[in-house]
Order: sequence, then C-alpha cells, then structure tokens
Amino acid sequence: MGIGRFLTGATLATGVGLVAYLTLTKQDPLTWSQGVRAQAKHTVKKVDDLRAAKDQLTRNVTKLSQAITDAQPALDEIQVSVDKFGFKVAPRVAAIEETLAKWDAE
Repeated sequence: MGIGRFLTGATLATGVGLVAYLTLTKQDPLTWSQGVRAQAKHTVKKVDDLRAAKDQLTRNVTKLSQAITDAQPALDEIQVSVDKFGFKVAPRVAAIEETLAKWDAE
C-alpha cells in the first residue's frame, strides 16, 4: 500500500465524515466553516493573551526578586535595631516581671 493511496483514503474518509456531520446537524458548509474560522481566531487570540500574561508574570517575578534583594540591607538594619532595643529593655522587663511575680505571690 503506497503512501499516496493512504493519504487519498484518509482525505476521502475525512470528507465523508464531514459531509455526514453537516447533514446530520443540518448545517450549511459555509456557515460551519465561518464558525470554525472564528473559533480558530478566538483560540489564537487567547493563546496570545496567555503568552502575554506569562511574559508579564515573568517580568513581575524578576522585579519582585530584585526588590527583595534590594530590601535585604534595610531588613538587616531593622533586625539589628530590634535586637539592640530588646537588649536595652531586657533589664526593665525583668524588673517588671519580678514585681508582678511578687504581687502574684501576695
């Protein structure tokens, strides 16, 4: 069996199937083809929209990553300040807790 004969048979089967479908659904071939064309255009547009959204997401993730990297020194400085504050107020907090413990014991 040659490839040409196979392609002819496949094309013929597809054509017969399409004719049967159009006959059973009572559709005009021109209207059906316009609907298929419109659906294909819509699908292509949605794929393009999806690609654009993916590209935008990639750009935003890159910007977020850069912002986190840029903010790290400020976050480190804040943490150092918090640690210093905790160290400075620790004796006072201990005194307050000791006083509360005495009051609770009474």
